[in-house]
Amino acid sequence: MKYLVLFRGINVGGHSRVPMQTLRDEFTSAGYEAVHTYINSGNLFITSDRPLEKVESQVTDILVSNFDFPIDFRVLSESEYKTDLEQAPEWWGQDKTLRHNALFKLNSYEAKWDEWLPTKLTEYDQVKITQNAIFWTSTFKINYSKSFYSKLLGTDFYKQTSARNFNTTTKLATLF
Repeated sequence: MKYLVLFRGINVGGHSRVPMQTLRDEFTSAGYEAVHTYINSGNLFITSDRPLEKVESQVTDILVSNFDFPIDFRVLSESEYKTDLEQAPEWWGQDKTLRHNALFKLNSYEAKWDEWLPTKLTEYDQVKITQNAIFWTSTFKINYSKSFYSKLLGTDFYKQTSARNFNTTTKLATLF
């Protein structure tokens, strides 16, 4: 089965440095096949016949053994990832003057956020929540400070997600 491991907050602004080569080497040594990464911000593809729970456990072990800071993540199978992407709304990614992101729910994600989030949105935000992702469109420059998206940084909600822009999200689907 093909899996995508999405990491949160690595290699951002010189903090939480995680060399992609180290990840590739560690997962290859752990017996995973077709190990490859996409860009330096934490997208790791692996192939294995191991069940999801075993893969998650091994990801945790590899991270704890190799890095002295916590790294939150989410493992998604190819079918899970593509099923969520198929549910993306038509408006997501269409207007190039707007910001289009997918916030992937990490292992730490609390289900309460699915009910909380819609109550916080402004007229400058559009959101669709799926099982594993939140497709979000908001203003990019004009009126950005009026969007709820602009207020997410540092919130507990945001810390439990890992954001990818529209281009990266769709590219990851093609890399499976």
